[in-house]
Amino acid sequence: MKNKFYPIRAFMLLCVMTAVGMGAGCSKTETPSKSVRMAVSSDYPPYAYFHKGKLTGIDVELGEMIAREAGRELRIVNGDFSELIELIRQKKADLAICALAVTEERRKAAAFSDPYEFAGQTFLVRSREKIRYLTDMRARSGFRIGAESGSTGFNLIAEYLREHRIPMQLIGYVGNREAVKALLNGKNDAVILDPLVARCLQMEYPGRLDILKDQLNHEEFAVAVSRRDPQLLEAANRVIHRLWKSGGLEALQQKHIKQSLNRGDGNVL
Repeated sequence: MKNKFYPIRAFMLLCVMTAVGMGAGCSKTETPSKSVRMAVSSDYPPYAYFHKGKLTGIDVELGEMIAREAGRELRIVNGDFSELIELIRQKKADLAICALAVTEERRKAAAFSDPYEFAGQTFLVRSREKIRYLTDMRARSGFRIGAESGSTGFNLIAEYLREHRIPMQLIGYVGNREAVKALLNGKNDAVILDPLVARCLQMEYPGRLDILKDQLNHEEFAVAVSRRDPQLLEAANRVIHRLWKSGGLEALQQKHIKQSLNRGDGNVL
C-alpha cells in the first residue's frame, strides 16, 4: 500500500526527532539484563499477528531490531492490549510495542521513543448499512460503537460522546477481532480502530466491511520503554531514525499488510 504522505511525514519527523518522546526523562538506572522483555498483543494485524505459528508483524520486527541494537536477546510477553503499559510499570516488561499512541497518561508509566508512525482513529462499519461519515452515525438512534477496552480509541470515543452529549452506546471488548466479529453479527454498529488494523480486518472480510472516510483524531505511535533502562530507549531511537531515513518503515507496512492476510494456519489469539 503506497502511502502518498510518507515523504512528508518522514521530513516532519526528522525535523523534530530530538525533541519528541524524550521529555519524560529517566529515573534511576538499573544494570541492563541480557534480554529484552517486549510486551505485545497478538490481536493487532499488521502490527502483531501469527503467521505459520510464529508471532510476527511490524511491531514485532521493530522489537527484534531494537533488541539486536541493544546487544540483547528478545523475549516476548504476550498480553491484552489494555495491560501492556502496566506490565512495564510492574517491571514485567522492559518495553511495549503495539501501535501504542503517545498520551500523557501513558507517559506517567513509561518513557517513549520518537514516533515511528503517524495515524488517527477510524471506524469499521457493515457495508450494507451505507454509513460513510461520523455524521451518518450521529443521525441514527440507538447506535452502538465497539472498541478494545484500554485503547486510545475507546477512551477517545467515550470522551467524544460525553462532551457532545451523543446518545450512543459504547461497548468494550478484549480484542479487536472480538469487536469486529460482534460487528459482523449485528451486536454493534461500528468499531473504532487504528487505520492499518482496520484495513487488514476489512480485507479479511471482502465486501462486508467499509472504513469511514474521516478520522476522529491524529496520533503518534511510539515505543514505550521502562525509565529504568535509558540505554534501551537510546537503542530504540537509533533504530527508528535509521528506518525513517531508509524507508524501512514503509517497507514493513507493505510486507505485513500483505502477509497478515495469508497467515497460513489461522492461529489467532
